[in-house]
Amino acid sequence: MDDTLRVGLIGCGGLGSGHARNVEQISNASLVAVCDFFRESADRLAGELDGNPKVYSDHLQMLAEQDLDAVLIVTPNDTHSRISVDASVAGAHVFCEKPMALNVEDCDRMIDATEQAGKYLMIGFVRRFQASYAEMKSRVSNGEIGEVTMAQAVRLGTGPPGGREGWQFKQARYGGLFSMYSHELDQLAWLGGEIHSVQAMMKYGDEPDNDIEDHIFITFEFASGAIGSMSSSRMYPVGSYELGVAGTEGAIKMSIPTGPLVMKKLSGETEEIEVPRNNGLVDEVSYFFDCIRSGVTPESDGYDGRRVVAVALAAHKSAQSGRREDVTIRSRCV
Repeated sequence: MDDTLRVGLIGCGGLGSGHARNVEQISNASLVAVCDFFRESADRLAGELDGNPKVYSDHLQMLAEQDLDAVLIVTPNDTHSRISVDASVAGAHVFCEKPMALNVEDCDRMIDATEQAGKYLMIGFVRRFQASYAEMKSRVSNGEIGEVTMAQAVRLGTGPPGGREGWQFKQARYGGLFSMYSHELDQLAWLGGEIHSVQAMMKYGDEPDNDIEDHIFITFEFASGAIGSMSSSRMYPVGSYELGVAGTEGAIKMSIPTGPLVMKKLSGETEEIEVPRNNGLVDEVSYFFDCIRSGVTPESDGYDGRRVVAVALAAHKSAQSGRREDVTIRSRCV
């Protein structure tokens, strides 16, 4: 019996093209169709691939004509929910790039559609599949630094490139700087647990054609009682990155995503942990396909994607109100 998955791609920009090439590396998966609103982007990508996928400029036509097992959605953020729902209704499992959507209502529509269709929804939090982050998670989960008391992330100097027609500079389409720091929000919750409340400050620039914030600073209170913080900027001229977790017995951190982890115990013992690099983008999609075949709900599902959006929107509300704001989380059905 042939268990090769028939896969469709919607969104043929830079990241979408990368996903397409990655699918071609994965056994038992075939990219049979690519779609982009800008037909020339889909034509260009199809011409670069070995599998000769059929080209579309209308995702509904693609879903109607192709019997797809899975769809990868790599389109502007404001389109994620509509396309995901359409794909679920058509009977396909959905992999959607982060951020999941621009509001929790759209996130809920995506979750409901996949659950009603009996399909899986996975959000592209690739860092969960990159070896260094997975190693940090393993160390924290195994209790090597004790009970988590604080988690923090810094991401400075990596602004959005603009995207086609500058959509990444428009809040109504991009959603805000959280589109970029969705990874950090997911990592902090993944490592520290559910985020209960936030307080934030945000600074906007003066560019007339850009309503995305330049700088943000957010503090967190986790449901466990731990605290945390995150700072992010697209205008900071010197790039900087750090992710760290402190616990009752020590701390672990990375200073750049590809660098070694450093774990230091309160006793003074220090360990520098070198982790071999891997291709997280290939591994996350391969994992998604394995979940489909084995009938196992994937990690980084719609509930995790919704959490990130809920935290980000609570932070925006806090920046406007000047008060600490609670985060409303949707619990998984059991």
